[in-house]
Parts: sequence; structure tokens; C-alpha cells
Amino acid sequence: MTTHIVYVPGLGDGYHRLRLIALFWWKLWGAKVTPAKLDWYDGRDMDQKMSVIKAAIDKAPPKSRIVLVGESAGATLVLHTAVNDKRVARVITLCGVARPDTPISAMLRRKVPALDQAVNTLPEHFDVDIHSVRAAVDNVVRHRYSSVIGSKRHVIWSVGHLITIVLCLTVLAPYMVHIAKQQEK
Repeated sequence: MTTHIVYVPGLGDGYHRLRLIALFWWKLWGAKVTPAKLDWYDGRDMDQKMSVIKAAIDKAPPKSRIVLVGESAGATLVLHTAVNDKRVARVITLCGVARPDTPISAMLRRKVPALDQAVNTLPEHFDVDIHSVRAAVDNVVRHRYSSVIGSKRHVIWSVGHLITIVLCLTVLAPYMVHIAKQQEK
């Protein structure tokens, strides 16, 4: 069975082209990746954003093992998707907003209604295999909020939110693909 990764970005819409270039190279480690472009600031609600993720899942070859990777704010939506779509075998949150008590500024809640909805309705527990990848020090999404209770935790010994995401997309891509392709135990 092949593993198919659906990559869901965070709020950095301006980095989409760079993300695509990095994800293109994941094929060197045997990954099949479909990016889900969300356009976080377009005012659409959580269900509309999740429909983009479901469409990306639908592009996977039949009988593929589906792994969702949610970067930063994208983690909220992949967690919701995993609850509602039984095709999802594993979720990887990357410096992710993964807890319903994550502090989000009032301004950001207004500008990105889908994020506000997703955080407010995040469950605490999930019936899917979850791996939480986070920075050793992250002042954007602090470690308390970046790991789902009961998830397998992976600490990247780096400092900074964006730096850790860039490292995981590039230099640490083989490690990310390994987590995605590793069979459940």
C-alpha cells in the first residue's frame, strides 16, 4: 500500500510557491504529496476550507494510505478532517495549533474566521494516529499548544516557528517522510 501525503499550509499564504518547490523534492524520499492551497485570508469558513482538504484526499490513488500534514494553523483543519474522514490513517502536526485552548489574538480571529472556528471546536482526543512535530523553542505556537494529548511527540532542536517549518520542508524532509510512511505499531 502506498502512502499519500496531503500537506495543509498555515497562515503564510505568501510562501505557497516556496512550499510547492520544497514539497516537489519530497519525491526523492518516495513521498507522493498533494498540497492543499487554502488562502486563509479569503474570509471563507472552516467547512469551505475543509472541502479543499477533502478534494486533495480524493486525488490520492485508490487504496492509498492517507497521511495529513498540517503546518501551524493548518493543523487545526487536518485534525478536524481526521475526525470526519475515516480514510485518514495518520496526522502530522508541524508546529501546529493543536489544542482548543490555544491563545489566538482577537485581530487574527477576525481576519481568519476559519481558524477561529477550527480552534474553538477542536476536540481534545482523537481516534487516529497523531505525530506532533515541534520546535524546541517556538514563540508563535508554544509547545503546550502544539501537541495533541496522547500524540507521539517529535522535537526538532531548533528555535523559531518559521525556521522549524522551513527546516522540516527542506533539510529534514527525509525525517518528515519517514514519519509519514512509518507503519503504525
